[in-house]
Amino acid sequence: MMLFVELCVELRKNIHFRKAIYTYKNMSVMENTISLEQVIRYYLNQIKGKTEEAQEVSKSAIMEIEDLDVLETPESLMLNAVSMEGTQDRSARTILMPWLKFLWDSYRLVLDLLRSNSKLEKLYHEVAHDAYNFCLKYGRKTEFKKLCELIRQHTQKVQNQLQPNAPNAINLNNTETQTLHLETRLRQLDCAMELDMYNEAFKTVEDIWSFMMISRIHAMPSLMTNYYSKTAELFRRCGCHLYHAAALHKLYTLYRDQKKNLTREELSDLGSRVLCATVAIPLPNAKLNADKFLSGEYTIMKQKTLAGLLGLIQVPTRQSLIRDLVRHKVHTVVPSNLAKLYQVLEADFQPLKLWELVQPALAHITTCSDLQVYITQLHDVIVAKTLLQLSQVYQSLDFNEFFKLCPFMEPIRLERIVIELIHNLELPIRVNHLQQAIFFDKFTDLGISQCEYGGQLVSQSTHVNDPDKLSRQLTMFAQVMQQITDILEVGQSLANCRRALVQDYRKNEKVLRSELLNRRCLIEARKEEIETYQGKRDQYYSIVEARRQAEQERLLKAEETNLANEAIQRERMKTEDEKARLKLRMARTSLKMFLDLKIDTKLDLKELTEEQLENFDADKLINKQKQEVKKKRKELAEKAKTMAKKLDYYTRACRIEEIPLLQAKIEPEAIESRELFEQSVREIEEHSKAEHARQLKERNRLIRMKSDVQRLVGQLKEARDNRYRAKLAEWEALCDQKRSERLAERRAKHEAELEAEARRRAAQEALEREEQKQRELAAEAERQKREQEAKEAAEREAARIEEESKAWTRGDIKRDEPVSVNPFARHRQSEINSASGNAFRDFRRDDTSRYSDFGRSSGSKRVGFDNTPTLRSDSSKDTWSRSGPRRTVPSEFDSLLYEDDSGNAGGWTQVGSRRETERTRPFGRGGSTMGGGFNRASKNLDMDTGSSTPWRREGPNATAGKSQVFEEMRGGNVKRPFGSSGFPSRLSSGLSDDRKY
Repeated sequence: MMLFVELCVELRKNIHFRKAIYTYKNMSVMENTISLEQVIRYYLNQIKGKTEEAQEVSKSAIMEIEDLDVLETPESLMLNAVSMEGTQDRSARTILMPWLKFLWDSYRLVLDLLRSNSKLEKLYHEVAHDAYNFCLKYGRKTEFKKLCELIRQHTQKVQNQLQPNAPNAINLNNTETQTLHLETRLRQLDCAMELDMYNEAFKTVEDIWSFMMISRIHAMPSLMTNYYSKTAELFRRCGCHLYHAAALHKLYTLYRDQKKNLTREELSDLGSRVLCATVAIPLPNAKLNADKFLSGEYTIMKQKTLAGLLGLIQVPTRQSLIRDLVRHKVHTVVPSNLAKLYQVLEADFQPLKLWELVQPALAHITTCSDLQVYITQLHDVIVAKTLLQLSQVYQSLDFNEFFKLCPFMEPIRLERIVIELIHNLELPIRVNHLQQAIFFDKFTDLGISQCEYGGQLVSQSTHVNDPDKLSRQLTMFAQVMQQITDILEVGQSLANCRRALVQDYRKNEKVLRSELLNRRCLIEARKEEIETYQGKRDQYYSIVEARRQAEQERLLKAEETNLANEAIQRERMKTEDEKARLKLRMARTSLKMFLDLKIDTKLDLKELTEEQLENFDADKLINKQKQEVKKKRKELAEKAKTMAKKLDYYTRACRIEEIPLLQAKIEPEAIESRELFEQSVREIEEHSKAEHARQLKERNRLIRMKSDVQRLVGQLKEARDNRYRAKLAEWEALCDQKRSERLAERRAKHEAELEAEARRRAAQEALEREEQKQRELAAEAERQKREQEAKEAAEREAARIEEESKAWTRGDIKRDEPVSVNPFARHRQSEINSASGNAFRDFRRDDTSRYSDFGRSSGSKRVGFDNTPTLRSDSSKDTWSRSGPRRTVPSEFDSLLYEDDSGNAGGWTQVGSRRETERTRPFGRGGSTMGGGFNRASKNLDMDTGSSTPWRREGPNATAGKSQVFEEMRGGNVKRPFGSSGFPSRLSSGLSDDRKY
């Protein structure tokens, strides 16, 4: 491909390269774009090299002069007279121009080739930069204009592409794509300004701003900084000083808000530019108001367009920019000389010292290269400010005095500036050359410059209402002072004045006194009139205001209704248009696909109208074409079959005929080949024999040195072995030393770890022994406490039982009388808790439940001692029962349950010790046997008292059924396992109707 490129460049065949490069692009764009980029770069570099060579040749192509006395020949004189071109121009047009045209065509070709592929986007912008440099290097303004238009068209096509989501389509919302486009446009702006093509520069600025608006991007601060700086430079070169200052304001704001590492010096330099550019803006022309009416909307739209390029909502003015200076506090970051310049020109009123005050600032501006461009504008502004301030003070001014106030400018130029100010600002000033003076007439119509002049005078309304006083304020003040002086110098003495005053007072005393007395009444009357008038006026104003508001609301509602209707109408029309466009686009797409199929139809599809496009149906045509294609394919297949059959017959006949010819040709070739083979074999044998003889001769010559070689090799091997053994011994000694050192380190480390582990274990064992000792002491104290409490409880129980026994012995308590035993007394709660470790629940009154025997609750068919016992009593007495599960037996019944009455026990014997019984005494719990208390092995006897002593039945009644025992207990005929009377005598004798179990 590179050779083809070189050939196209040598022959300057751009069309051939175009066809080849498009084909090569289709082949490689999906697989290997790097190859395509290399070909394009190589092609452009070759053309640029040839163009530079042609430029050098054209410069050196000077005609050889035969006679130095005759520098001009008749031919050259005639050519100069006809074409007005020199020799150098003609040689350049002959040699260089064809290569320039070829290079320009190549740039356009490559840009068209790369414009719509995202993989080749970087190369596209690189070629665009090269094209800009080409136009700049050779000064091709026309080609630059065409190049700008070409790139603008490419961007529009990308924006209006039919398939934006194609695989390699360019997406303008991509950040990298936006950056490349903005960089290309900024480079285009630079080239336009360097070529002095300011129309193209403004178009480029509009392209940049519209691109940012359409793509809705937030460009990087660096690109925006570059954009504002270049735009400011463009406005300065074009003389748009107002927008130049506005662009610098935007640049200053962007630097201050976005740049992170902004130094004080950078901010001061940029602030100096902003301040000088703002102050150097010429005073506004008084005829701008007339232009608004004379030029119509064109001028207004132009100003708004320029403001929109800077992102401004309103058109800037000199006063708005000065207010921005104050708001952004630019004068605080600039040098003191420039801050003084702003103070003198925009705030102070010193026309006679204005030049002296601004001279240091102008000297500082002259030394700064960035600020020197504002010197001329500042001089004009200083002259205008001086003239305006002088017009407020003087009626006339001599030329020489005015020249002294502005020594930095020549008199001719100064006079011309004065005339321009009179014309532009509409100042009522006359220049009298006969008297060599300037006359300031009375202001009849102040211009905008006076209305917006610096802000240090008065408002616009005051200017309009009383311009004479404002324009002549100092003059009028001087005249009045002169009149006062004349009055005081009449010659009257102080006594005469006092005498005249006394006489005047005596003459008018009565009138003055009556006026003084009537003054209060007049004041009150006047106040009442004023209040009445104010009330009527307020009432009138309120009515007018209410009517105005009602009318305004009505108009607003009507306007809102109209706007809503218009919005609905627009939306409906927009929807209909969108549907129509979509339908038309689909029809066009179908037509394009149909045309791409290259179907041969009788209908001229390229001349279809819009209506035909809307009703276009490609399916019918495609189906018809499919049938035609199928028919043609069948005919072609039959024709091919027939031709193949004919070709087979022909081929067979040809082969039959050529067999004898081939045999006749092969026989001599075979004989010749055999002879050549035999000859080559003989040559090989002869060569082998000669080579063998030579090698034998060489062996006999070298065999004498075999012993010397072997002896030398043995000496070398021995020396190498000795060196190896020495190094091996040294290495083994070093390894042994390192090994012993490492073993010693490991041994010491292991011993240290063992010692640390032993110390840790000893400390842990000591701590555990101490803890065990503490636990044993705590357990012993707890055990002693429990034994003491049990002992005290036993003593109290024994004393109580002894008392009851004594009472029964004395006969104070009869056996048939019921004994009210309340084993659940509240004062025994603490003892019960200490004995069993559990607590009883509080009792609750239950006046409705009566139970006369042991058993389960209602609904249960089995009864036993492990169920909740209840007390039966008469209806006149309350019944007490417990809520919740039963607890452990109170300690006061221990002596009864442990009573040993083996003589009349009926076969019942206590099993287990008292301590074991205490541990296995659950209240309300037990086994699965009857009542949980008559288990044959060892169950709990759970009675209402809560006692749970293990018992085992012995003797002949050991196998009695549970139901028998239960029935006996229900009937009151329970065998007394605790004594001769069934229940213990102390307990059974105490059972009454109220507390019977």
